[in-house]
Amino acid sequence: MDKKELEFLLKEGEGYNLEFKESDSSDLAKEICAFANATGGKILVGVTDKGEVRGIGITNRLKSQITDITRNFDPKLEISLEEVGNVLVIKVPEGKNKPYSASGKFFMRYGPNSQQLGRDEIRELFNKEGLITFDIKPNPAFQIDKDLSQKAYDTFLRLTKISPIL
Repeated sequence: MDKKELEFLLKEGEGYNLEFKESDSSDLAKEICAFANATGGKILVGVTDKGEVRGIGITNRLKSQITDITRNFDPKLEISLEEVGNVLVIKVPEGKNKPYSASGKFFMRYGPNSQQLGRDEIRELFNKEGLITFDIKPNPAFQIDKDLSQKAYDTFLRLTKISPIL
């Protein structure tokens, strides 16, 4: 990223894929996690909410701390860091192993905000990502004595040469 692209992002303002942080605040984990669970995004550290560059002291220690945040996610997440002047750009890809959690909490990006997910939202996210498949979901309407034909079952066992004895 060059200064021209940074200026473009500053004019664009915060949104679904862009977050400004004046400093390396404690909620970076929340923002990174939310982007990974959504479609990815960028966090500009050293920029006020109004899009003004204040800058930040970018050190190897700071970069290491930010990388460590994502290594503690469940599952781990790889991000990339880039310096544009005194602004640190955290590039968060869309997660490949969603959902991600930070400190046992799940976050999602909604418009320009990152929100912690509630129980039903977490369940829906797992379902949306295909982590709850139909074959492990209980069917409360199933009644074995009415819905399973003993004759069909016996025929299945005979044709597949599976012993009915455990």
